[in-house]
Amino acid sequence: MLLGFVVLGSFGSAGNDKACQPVKYWVFENGQWVEKSEPRIWWYCQEPEKIKNFEGFAFKEKPYGLLKKPESIILHQAARELSQLVGIDELNGESSRNLSSYGGMFIDENKGLIFVYVRDEKDKEKIRKALEKYKGKVNVAFLKGKYSFEQLKEEGEKAKELFRSRELGITWLSYQNSKNRLIIGLESVSPRNLELLSGHLDKLRIPKEAVIVEEIDLKPLNIENYGKLSLIQPLSRNDVIRPLMGGIQFQVPGHNYCTLGFPAEKNGIVGMVTAGHCTDEGAPAYQPDTSDPSYYIGNVEIKLWSPAQGDMAWIKTTVGVTPKVYPYFIIKGYKPYRYQYVGSTVLKSGRTTGLTGGIILDISTSLEIRTTMEVAPGDSGSPVFYWCQGQAYKYVQIYGLLYRWDPDEETSTYLSIDDVLNNLGVELITG
Repeated sequence: MLLGFVVLGSFGSAGNDKACQPVKYWVFENGQWVEKSEPRIWWYCQEPEKIKNFEGFAFKEKPYGLLKKPESIILHQAARELSQLVGIDELNGESSRNLSSYGGMFIDENKGLIFVYVRDEKDKEKIRKALEKYKGKVNVAFLKGKYSFEQLKEEGEKAKELFRSRELGITWLSYQNSKNRLIIGLESVSPRNLELLSGHLDKLRIPKEAVIVEEIDLKPLNIENYGKLSLIQPLSRNDVIRPLMGGIQFQVPGHNYCTLGFPAEKNGIVGMVTAGHCTDEGAPAYQPDTSDPSYYIGNVEIKLWSPAQGDMAWIKTTVGVTPKVYPYFIIKGYKPYRYQYVGSTVLKSGRTTGLTGGIILDISTSLEIRTTMEVAPGDSGSPVFYWCQGQAYKYVQIYGLLYRWDPDEETSTYLSIDDVLNNLGVELITG
């Protein structure tokens, strides 16, 4: 029962305190950048009818009050069918063709709601028909969007050029979010940086009205600058644990503590995946630390750490691995990024903060996913996951690999599982 209280406590913090915590952002109005503020997860903090762009439900009955709290698996099934109807698959270059006025979607797991930006009445009717079988179980709240997903995607592709400007300090770029806008993160927002950004947007012919600017200063989850004594992890993740599993402490010489992610094999050889910045290519790895030669577990075979390749590594192990996340969650598979939705609940298991949960905030153009999960230095490399088919506390699906955070904004970032497996050329080991 203690584990249940830990997880529920994390969800409560993310779903209430953090959800309704005001955050600043900047929009371009009447020829100038204007600072505004709203709750971090704004749709959690008000009824749909009170939302500015609310246009109505797909079905007549409200999905909350009259209904029991929906099962998460049913909500995700409905969202998945809507994704298939839309026809978007970024990884394989497929774009929306079936719903031309579709502007993006996100979910509210507590109320059983799928929010959809859509303008055309014909598109609304297609959605109603496609999800008719979920009537009385989940509902769709239609929001009036200004931009189609296709438009935002095109602007997002052009905006990738912004990363070439070092003085601008771009840290984030997303068109898969809850704002029906292009979100651009800057290391620091100042009048000068906003002016610089305006110039770049004009050159790229990106309408400034389609952009939301946030101050997002993402950092690697390094422990060196925070001191060891203040970061004591719960449970026994710093013990010698064999076979190896996700969510436990490890160390490479010259680096401080990090977390093993999940087991994966390459050409039939087993190993463990973790964050690249925790390792050096060819270096020996130890679990739980480097204090005893007998703790040796293998060598770092692959290290990737660049904006283009991501932040990940694969350790070729000489000891056994098991398809588990600490302490006893069994890995049954993984959730492709295209079925990870803004508003979904996710978990991570790390050596410093243990098991914590949060909400997906948005998904970047490079398949990085930003969340409200609580993290701290030393959690780098943690597996990000969620329960498989509603089997809480037993089976899980891997969502990705934790590697960065923004301590000021209290957000964390993980790499999608698709990206990790593809770039490392490994296959997830399941149980």
